[in-house]
Amino acid sequence: MENVSYIALSRQKTLRSMMNNISQNLANMNTTGYKEQRMMFTDWVAKNKDAPFRGEREISLVQDISQYRDTTVGNIEHTNSPLDVALSQPDMFFAVETPSGTQYTRSGNFNLDPGGQLITNDGYPVLSDAGQPLFFNEADGQIEIKGDGTISTDIGQVGKLQVVTIDNVQEMKVTGNTLYRAPDNADGNPDNAAMELVENPGIVQGALEKSNVNSIGAMTQMIDVLRTYQSVTRSLESENERMRNMISKLGDIRA
Repeated sequence: MENVSYIALSRQKTLRSMMNNISQNLANMNTTGYKEQRMMFTDWVAKNKDAPFRGEREISLVQDISQYRDTTVGNIEHTNSPLDVALSQPDMFFAVETPSGTQYTRSGNFNLDPGGQLITNDGYPVLSDAGQPLFFNEADGQIEIKGDGTISTDIGQVGKLQVVTIDNVQEMKVTGNTLYRAPDNADGNPDNAAMELVENPGIVQGALEKSNVNSIGAMTQMIDVLRTYQSVTRSLESENERMRNMISKLGDIRA
């Protein structure tokens, strides 16, 4: 395969990854607590031993190597619902219990199940700072959630929300649109001990953190990626046409 084709195909593969990434962000632009995913790329010089000329034996290729999260805080939107809570600081998470163990989220649109248990929008129990579920009873009236996560009603204190942080949030593993698990330890299991309890996270009651996806920027980027992909495709088609013409002319000469 010609160098032009190698370079164009590597570019196309990267552009497809970019398009998938942008599509995921746009699909979650209204998801509470969602963090925009961005991509990292690298380029390198590859050896092409089959090239007929010395100057063609090195070609520059590009590859997507990883994704990372934009951890900036999204807009805080007030809902006035007493069970809606938002984290006003970055790199902090609520702890929830899932079938796969303790995981973490910034999506604070909580509810009560029929048994009075505080749960996430996906139905997972929200954990207290003691690692236990939080329950309300029918006699509990007005709910107050303070900035440090302490939950009280007109009857008394219910508990305190568990909010954690970590030194390098990029090490956390994505398990859902707004769910993460702790980084793996040496055994390959989630290392929840790496998560540090935050005493006063600055929780805002009656509010939700919106997605930090810039919809206009994402749409503009998608259009740019699409146009670039079309341009690369035209280059490939032109190169293929050139090769066909060359082979045809060589065939005529030999005939």
